[in-house]
Amino acid sequence: MNSVVIAILGFSGYLLPVPSLIWGWAAWWKSRPRFGSPTWRYVAVISALTIASVVGLSVLFVIFHVSGMPESETRYSFAMKSSARGFVASTIALLLSLLGKGPVRLPSSLASFGLAALWTVAALLY
Repeated sequence: MNSVVIAILGFSGYLLPVPSLIWGWAAWWKSRPRFGSPTWRYVAVISALTIASVVGLSVLFVIFHVSGMPESETRYSFAMKSSARGFVASTIALLLSLLGKGPVRLPSSLASFGLAALWTVAALLY
């Protein structure tokens, strides 16, 4: 059972974030008007999309940084701290996207969930 859950989380973590972020930013770019009523819900969802994008870029930074480090306690410590911070940021983005409203709500939710799954699998398998 545990291997099935890890496989589903891994599958979600590798496939959901990039297409969802592209879909979200394209939908945001095409939407008019970008903010409706109530404004705070639209601000919440664009904040979620922005946070998810930053977390997605941080995945690349962590991969390149950790791969360049020698095998040591520092490497594992950095990877685990990065996983924890990435998971927290992805969870915040997911909560904001669920509170938000607008055309980018679904893509930002999927991207945030996928990134949280990616960080979870990274922490479990590292």
